[in-house]
Amino acid sequence: MTTFPRGPRLDRRGALKLSIGGAAALWLGSATQGFAQATQIKASWYGGQDTHDRMQQALALFSEKNPDIQVGVEFAPFADFYDRLPVQYSGGGAPDVHRHSMTYLFDYIERGLLADLTQHIGSTIDISGLYPGVVEIGTAGEQTQAIGNNQIAVALFYNQEKLDAAGVTGALDNLTWDAFRDMAIELGQAGGDQHYGTNDAGGFIALFELFVTQRGKGLYSDGALGFDRQDLADWFTFWHSMRAERGAPPPSVTAESAGFQNSPMVRNLAAMQTGWCQQLVFFQALMTQELGIHACPSPEGASDNGHLIRALDFWVAPARSAHVEQSARLIDFLLNDEEAIQTLGLTLGGPASDKASAILAETADAPSAKILNYLEELRPLASPQTPHWISGHGELESLLNRLNASVGFEQTTPEAAAENFFSEADRILG
Repeated sequence: MTTFPRGPRLDRRGALKLSIGGAAALWLGSATQGFAQATQIKASWYGGQDTHDRMQQALALFSEKNPDIQVGVEFAPFADFYDRLPVQYSGGGAPDVHRHSMTYLFDYIERGLLADLTQHIGSTIDISGLYPGVVEIGTAGEQTQAIGNNQIAVALFYNQEKLDAAGVTGALDNLTWDAFRDMAIELGQAGGDQHYGTNDAGGFIALFELFVTQRGKGLYSDGALGFDRQDLADWFTFWHSMRAERGAPPPSVTAESAGFQNSPMVRNLAAMQTGWCQQLVFFQALMTQELGIHACPSPEGASDNGHLIRALDFWVAPARSAHVEQSARLIDFLLNDEEAIQTLGLTLGGPASDKASAILAETADAPSAKILNYLEELRPLASPQTPHWISGHGELESLLNRLNASVGFEQTTPEAAAENFFSEADRILG
């Protein structure tokens, strides 16, 4: 369990940069309030350096405005965060308020580990301006155990210079899966040896969810898989055909692509990249060429483009926390305080309310403005549904990624990989 020394404090404009090989911890609070007199809570989150810097600034601002609360913080990259969190919960030392990804959220809800925030909604936490789905995803029955801190959607990023040079920019209009494949192959071959059209997204489960939503299905239905074996075999086949003609890189390249700085697009190995829309800011910061953002492919003539605008990350409090009221005050601050919204920008994802959208639009830089516009234009076209992921989703996501790589290495066929996925899913989902 991480200890919190009585060390450095941030002022509201300070940007403290810490080494985060595993985790980092410090106390944030007002210098005018005695440390021992304040209620001490711990906040924790995952993300990259921009997220860590902005969250620390926002929490320093919170303690300045709420001098009766001292906030100890710890943070780490996503994988390290979720390596540590189960240990903290089992040992009784989980953070009083922390960020939770929907990838694992329902594992914790199912085990009764999260506090019910219902009694604090309306009195302490104002949810009246939040977009649909931001609260509903974390609500089951009469209990709300998670409140979304964003609304995001999958997107296609592209290097405008490379598309213009290859003469394929116009192919983005009414983009179908066939047109996307043709464009990716053309871009890969136009770039020369060891250049590819886009990243290999065969293991990106959110993009696969879009794919099956376009077929009138979903990832899950009544606690089981909501799609068929053939849907998954078709998906694996699509990405295998992309790799065969340099539309996407081989698995040996993809294996070295963890982290924004190592992505094929940033390394100048690909012209396009799929991901969550707010990641445009992170990619653009690492590149000199201008990036664009576009909706992902859809079947020709489809009535539903399959895109889901949903909360993906949430604020939660552990059921065993002694400071749920103070945590609720912090959650409300991060969602609704104008200065906090400005400080956080898009580092946690797209805005969770019209209020946040309007605040961020006033000072948005070019990449941020593109994300805000993308979400605004997508809303009328996106599915009105905000389907839940379920307990076991994280394991299934890892399984999809492994099997896509196995197909890429030609260790198995798309059909056999799909059969394997369903067999393993039976075990994972019980």
